[in-house]
Amino acid sequence: MKVKCNKKVFTPEGGGAELQIMVSAPSVESAFKAAADSIPQGFNLIAGRLFLDEFTAVPSMEQPFDSISVVRETPLGDMPVSLWIWASAPSPASGLLVWSANLVSDKESVFDQTNDILCNYQQFLTSQGMNIRDNCIRTWFFVDDIDYKYADFVRARRDFFDSVGLRSDTNYIASTGIFGIPGNRPATGGDVMLDALALKDPKKCLIRYLHARSHLSPTSLYGVTFERGTVVGYDDRNHIFISGTASIDSHGEVLHAGDVGKQCDRMMENVSVLLSEADASMEDVQMAIVYLRNSEDLSMVKQRLSEILRDIPHNYLLAPVCRPEWLVEIECIAATSLS
Repeated sequence: MKVKCNKKVFTPEGGGAELQIMVSAPSVESAFKAAADSIPQGFNLIAGRLFLDEFTAVPSMEQPFDSISVVRETPLGDMPVSLWIWASAPSPASGLLVWSANLVSDKESVFDQTNDILCNYQQFLTSQGMNIRDNCIRTWFFVDDIDYKYADFVRARRDFFDSVGLRSDTNYIASTGIFGIPGNRPATGGDVMLDALALKDPKKCLIRYLHARSHLSPTSLYGVTFERGTVVGYDDRNHIFISGTASIDSHGEVLHAGDVGKQCDRMMENVSVLLSEADASMEDVQMAIVYLRNSEDLSMVKQRLSEILRDIPHNYLLAPVCRPEWLVEIECIAATSLS
């Protein structure tokens, strides 16, 4: 099987290019080699994640990939391994971003694991002069057996956020909450894993939140605590983080239950409205990840999305969404130039 490597470069007028890479490969080694060969000299890793099926062994990481997240979410298609890489030349943005990955806990319950992970992440940020409330801009939570364990995760996150001043009358954090199993699962616990991005100095940025109220409800309406999207403006560019987005309406209700094609259409309509609120469009999207509950829906989803995502590094993963009625979800990162 031949390695597939899709790339997209974003270059503001002032320089400081960014590179998004999505690799599909028959092995971890070939995926890392393809990524390393694609990263220009002088570029540094911002973030990345390795997606593995249940059989592929987790590798020992070496520079420059030692901070890569590893999660068991089966890539859909003909390759068992997928690798996402976000790299950048030196820029005002890249110098501010702090990536944390593979955060797990050996506590027994999902509630205690979630709280422990967030407490430890808060402790790490505090050691760097930061905190979750003021500095964290994007989270990814991976929850095993999500249909049964998601409620306890949601309750723990909500309680922790409330304790640090993240509430519906303030703001939350852009997020994806999806099925996933840590690549290096501890002997006990390991039902929840966190990856996160923080800003070293948010005072150097303009941060605003995306709502798309014509199409999407506040997440607090149905008891969860994340922002639909976040725009981080630097001197020369915007980063636009679109949270995991599915077929939902402005009342928080699932649309088109049982019809994955129509769910795809509404999902992308929701994403387009969020992007337009950030003065962006699908042309500005630099990477995307599509999550499917059922592998047999891949053909239909690709039929709906292949043209839309044609020039965007992306992958399809077998990973149930947080509500059983949702058959498909997408997240993405976009970038626009301010010069």
